[in-house]
Amino acid sequence: MTDSKTGSYNAISRANHWIVSLAFFGMLAVGFYLEYGGLTREARGPIMALHKATGTVLLIVVAWRVIWRLNQGFPASTASTMPGWQVMASKAVHWALLAAIIVMPLSGVFGSLFAGRPIDIYGLFTIPSFEKNEAIKSAAGFTHTVMAYALAGLITVHVAAAIKHHLIDKDATLTRMLTGRVATAEP
Repeated sequence: MTDSKTGSYNAISRANHWIVSLAFFGMLAVGFYLEYGGLTREARGPIMALHKATGTVLLIVVAWRVIWRLNQGFPASTASTMPGWQVMASKAVHWALLAAIIVMPLSGVFGSLFAGRPIDIYGLFTIPSFEKNEAIKSAAGFTHTVMAYALAGLITVHVAAAIKHHLIDKDATLTRMLTGRVATAEP
């Protein structure tokens, strides 16, 4: 039965959510460290190689997650009453998160490959680079940078809303993503 019919998230949906959440949290942390950590070029190289390999693999994982979510649908809100603007904001943030988790790794992969840099996947195989294309490389790099901040903001809003639902509204929004149960947060 799909998530939209059960009113909660099944085990696969919950696993998809938490695996991708933790992976993106880690990738954002590493990305910001690479950008602002004051690393030398030599120190950045191995970290960047792992970041690129993980981002490329993550692209496959998020493609699965997005396809799964679109197939399962979204469960109805557990909040008994929620202002219309919150309903719209919730939908907008969820759709933006799904788009961002595809665009973020895709722009990183394109940025690297169109810069003439192959992507080594943990020493197992290498994705060869394309012919250098400055326009695509620049657009992909810009998108990757903007999406890092956008994704960090979207995640912050998403987590804050989940905590608000749990602690203030006392509904099952967070509980059903943690356990799959739709019982309210307060007994």
